[in-house]
Order: sequence, then structure tokens, then C-alpha cells
Amino acid sequence: MSPPSPPGRATLKDIARAVGVDVSTVSKVLNDGGISVRAQTRQAIIDEANRVNYRPHALARNLRTQRTGALGILLPDLTNPIYAETVHGAMRQAEQSGYVTLIAEVSDERRSAAAYMRLVSERRIDGLIIAVSAETEEMMAAIEANPVPHVFVNRRSSIGRSVTVDDQASGRLAAQTLIDAGHRHLAFIGSAPELDTSRRRRQGFVEVCAAAGLAPVLDIVGPVSRRGGFDAMHKLLDATRRPTGVFAFNMLVGIGALAAARVRGVRVPDDISVISLDGEDAIFTAPPLTAIATPLAEMGARAVVELEAMIDGREPQDVVIDIPPKLIYRESVAGPPNE
Repeated sequence: MSPPSPPGRATLKDIARAVGVDVSTVSKVLNDGGISVRAQTRQAIIDEANRVNYRPHALARNLRTQRTGALGILLPDLTNPIYAETVHGAMRQAEQSGYVTLIAEVSDERRSAAAYMRLVSERRIDGLIIAVSAETEEMMAAIEANPVPHVFVNRRSSIGRSVTVDDQASGRLAAQTLIDAGHRHLAFIGSAPELDTSRRRRQGFVEVCAAAGLAPVLDIVGPVSRRGGFDAMHKLLDATRRPTGVFAFNMLVGIGALAAARVRGVRVPDDISVISLDGEDAIFTAPPLTAIATPLAEMGARAVVELEAMIDGREPQDVVIDIPPKLIYRESVAGPPNE
């Protein structure tokens, strides 16, 4: 049996002493240095490293590889539960891979280029997960002038790899849910067209409505916020013919839409039904929001995997998470009112 390791962090010297080899041999085996050793010796080194829970010294490793051991995440709103769940998935995966994460929040996406520059200019990160739009001249120029391995999450971009969920499927499921409940006059609350998540959800929603032979969907575009949903619902309620079913493209917008209906004395779901994307607050609204759950944490984790591939010189890929959206039926959807 190998002698017990001394208290504290196990070292290469401890492993070498236990196995009976040189420290340099242990170092090269554990750092995949390509040294040729007998399979039995290699396995003994690996087994002993696992037994003593050996972890490389991060600072020394980073000095050798010129890496920082940190990943950045650039996102528009950390208070948005959608982003929070995505970030948690990314952080868990990053921790498993030995990285720490730095988060930069951009309240105004027009300032994304400046935030990008702050993150990458001093080389404090090995790679960056980007959850803001990059389809602006300023952002594209910043990425081109200061390149760093990067992956877009919950966004698709013409200038980099992306990891997304099937937003069109979410839109299709929302439309089908309202149609199955009996609704024939539907509306979509979305965001500006450059936000591709909104655009794809709308596309799926409209496809199903058109296939069902319904009248064109009534569209309202506004900010991605509770206020945006609040103002959009007021506009829908002022329409010549009110919709009876509304799809709010994310949870914050859905919460705002419910609040506007309440202010106007419009009962949900008796007078109008509302469905949104899911989030941890959806169950606490009045009434609780019928919502569509998507694999957000899985999306964040996969973004880290693809970013690691890019950092390590392997070929990353564009990924759509292969987990279908799931309907969570609560109390904000019912049949249409008698007209």
C-alpha cells in the first residue's frame, strides 16, 4: 500500500514518492506531456493522483499555458430569470471544467461593444460567452479588432458560433395551446426584429396560426421588460377587435401583460388568455402564468463546452439544444369568452 499523503494539498512529489518514479515523470503523465512510460506505471500514477485527489496548482498551470483560467459572460440583464438560469448552467459547467466566471451586465445593448472591450482588452479571460446582440457595426468591429474565443448563447450571429434552444418550437406550442383552447383571434407581444429569439418565436407562432386558417396575428413590439409587456397589453386592449389569446414572448413581458389586464379590469383568463415562456416567477403571478419551459440551464452549460473546444483549438459548432419545449399549464389560459 502507498504511504498516506501528508496533510494539505497533495503534490507531484507526493505522487512520485508513492509510485517510485521521478517527479518529472509524474508531471508529464498528468499533464499529457507525451512521455513514453510503461502502461502499468502510467496507470499507477493516475490511480495515486485520484486517490490523493490531486489538483494542479492553478497559477503554475496558467503561467505555463498563458491562460487565465477565467471565462467571461456578457449579458443584458442579470435580473431577468431567463438569463439567470442560463448563467447558472454555464457557471456550473465552467466550475466542473476548472474555470471561474466573470459576468458583465449591459443594461443598454447599444453599449455592448464597450463592455466587450473592457472584458477582453486586458486579457483577463480565456474566452467569452455573449448573450447580447452582435449585429451592430460597433460590436462587429470590436470583435474583429480584439478577437477572443467566443460563443453566442440564446442568440444567433453571422460572426460566431452559437448555442440556442428551439425558439420556433416554443412559438408553435404557444399557438397550438391557444388554438386547442378554442381561440381564433390571437396576438403576439414581441421585441424589436433584431432580437432573433423574439423573431423565431413569432415565426413558429405565426406558422401554426396560418396553418389553422386564422386571421393574421396582431403584433405589438416593445422593450423586453415588465413595462414593455404592460404597455403592449394596453395597446392590444385598445384594438378595434381585442384578441382573446396572447403569447408574450418571454416571462417578464407576460408579467407586465397580466398587470395591464388587471389595471383595465380585464379578467384573465375569463376575458383574455395569456401564455408566456416559463421562469421561476411565473407560478407567483395572479393568475399563475401558463408557460412554456425551455432547457435554459442546458443551453448555458453547452455554451461552455463549445467555448472550451474553441479555446483548446478544437472545432466548435452551432448547437440547437435537442430538448423540446414543455407546456406547463396553469391558470392564465382558458376558452375564449362568448362573443
